[in-house]
Amino acid sequence: MKIALCQINPVVGDIEGNREKILEIIERTEADLYVFPELAIAGYCPMDLILKKHFINENLKSLNLIAKSCNKKLILGFIDFKDKKAYNSAAFISGNKIRYIYHKQKLPNYGVFDEKRWFASGDGTNILKLGNKKIGLNICEDIWFSDICKKQKVDFYINISASPYSNIKIKTIKEILLQRYKENKKPILYVNQVGAQDGLVYFGHSMFVNNNRIIKKAKDFEEDVLLVDI
Repeated sequence: MKIALCQINPVVGDIEGNREKILEIIERTEADLYVFPELAIAGYCPMDLILKKHFINENLKSLNLIAKSCNKKLILGFIDFKDKKAYNSAAFISGNKIRYIYHKQKLPNYGVFDEKRWFASGDGTNILKLGNKKIGLNICEDIWFSDICKKQKVDFYINISASPYSNIKIKTIKEILLQRYKENKKPILYVNQVGAQDGLVYFGHSMFVNNNRIIKKAKDFEEDVLLVDI
């Protein structure tokens, strides 16, 4: 299975532009599965735009447009809305339909993060079936907690992220991913966004972790597509 980790620079609030970027990358890249970052449709982080109903609706409309216009398999981040609550979410699209939705469970609320202001925490299963494979799907902060991945009967993990840069962040996320691998002995595919939003810089460095090491990594601070055979 060839998986494309699509390290893009989505623009906060530019739902149409972000959709066009996603579709353009899929059009020019050959893969069995395409994976895009956390909140790839809305951009990370839209902050109080999340409190506006029309913004949520436009983001959902864009998700459905991507599904209808792209007969490929892909995972991407968006804002879901259920029972009057917004969720930081990942959708799996296949055969022009949204087949599965996962809600982020661990919401960061420290430093530059204020996700509990905008999102509810998910509590459902995070195991996605793809053919004869089982994928442990999670979002950004989820991978920092061992209980999200622990004892899951999956073939590999996918983490979609929007993790901003600091002087120790790349080293730290490498250590976290390697620790999750040591605990579970399953490959990990990590895709992070790049670019800058409201003073935050996103470093990319998407990675494929297997056999206790970083097998492949994407570029730092620029858009890139990392192709992984798994």
